[in-house]
Amino acid sequence: MLMQKTQKRNALDADITDLLREAIINREEFTPGSPLRIDALASRFGVSHMPVRAALQRLECEGLITALPNKGARVVDVNQAFVSDIMDIRMQLESYLARRATLRMTDNDLEMLSDLQLIHAQAVSSGDIQDALTLNRAFHTAIHHIAGSTDAILILDRHWRLIRALWRRYGPIPARFQAVIADHRQMLAAFMARDSEAAAALAAAHTVRAKHSLLEAMNAALGANENKDE
Repeated sequence: MLMQKTQKRNALDADITDLLREAIINREEFTPGSPLRIDALASRFGVSHMPVRAALQRLECEGLITALPNKGARVVDVNQAFVSDIMDIRMQLESYLARRATLRMTDNDLEMLSDLQLIHAQAVSSGDIQDALTLNRAFHTAIHHIAGSTDAILILDRHWRLIRALWRRYGPIPARFQAVIADHRQMLAAFMARDSEAAAALAAAHTVRAKHSLLEAMNAALGANENKDE
């Protein structure tokens, strides 16, 4: 019974977190600098203070809000500089984990990655964007777990939901999917060759391309909004 209650509470916390994250990124209700008051948020979502506090703590870890003593929580400006910083951190960690994974990879790991790469490509070919995004995540998560660096994985996981929400808001860009497939194939070839430096370089380049695509999509969307306001 206690475990069931804990699971339900965790699910509720995650739901509130996702709703707040989307609202902040969409800039519809919470603009940069807006205060986030626990009482108001609890009333809005029809919940107690506890899941709201848990959601704010998670979003603070993601960098979406700042919480100052006696001043409460405020929304951070999720602008191009903010996203660029996150993606630069991801580039370093993805490169490190790819290098480390190459040195630890077994034949079974290579077979699993090959299967994930294949079904990801099939999802792209079928036009199933959401499935393609999920499988792309699965491919990279598999590499991370093969690498086995808990701290690095925690940092990447912390920002994954934020980046997923950003892609939902500003993308994804279908034209990029073929480039992602090509990147995955090259990374897989480097893993098979046991070339850790090539794998690290390819992973870094892959993340840089994702960064540029996301920033281009943000620039286009935010620029269009500015033109509407003029």
